[in-house]
Amino acid sequence: MEVLNDVKLGTLQKGHIFYPFQQEEAYIRNLMLFIRAGLENNQHMLIIESMRNITKVKHRMNRLYTEEQLSSISLVDNFDYYFLNGDFNTQHILNAFQKDLSVIKKLNSSIRTWGHVEWISKEPNAHLIKEFESIADDYVLQEGMLSVCAYPGHSLSSTLTETLEMVHQYVLTDEDLRLSMTYRR
Repeated sequence: MEVLNDVKLGTLQKGHIFYPFQQEEAYIRNLMLFIRAGLENNQHMLIIESMRNITKVKHRMNRLYTEEQLSSISLVDNFDYYFLNGDFNTQHILNAFQKDLSVIKKLNSSIRTWGHVEWISKEPNAHLIKEFESIADDYVLQEGMLSVCAYPGHSLSSTLTETLEMVHQYVLTDEDLRLSMTYRR
């Protein structure tokens, strides 16, 4: 089932989306649909992806899109965001995000982002993640952009899932896109 269908992506131009994905293939399919919708809307995209998926994502993008279209997609390794300066260093992540977006804004003022969020520790620091996502939510809303924060669902406790739903306007699953019922702005 294609979750991010043309109608939903065509109407959803901005917002902050929490995606606790369960199935890798559904995740990749949804990412490709997100990219396609961005291209159709003449947007530039920043895709922050795991090393495990980068080759697979590049291969699919190269098969589906022209060189000109690919020039609108910045694909970066999430290691540089989430692990380079220790496990989930909030300030480093935000600085890297703002730096990459400032470069992209020079190319196109209409931007969408997709981040595959990971951490090294067995138990993520829920306070740090909530702080990061709250700041990211403010930034996404201020800039009027569309941003997906994808987390491996199996690594999230129910408490962390609830916390993340509070700081995202929308919740995406492998099969559905809905408004967050607990979003607090």
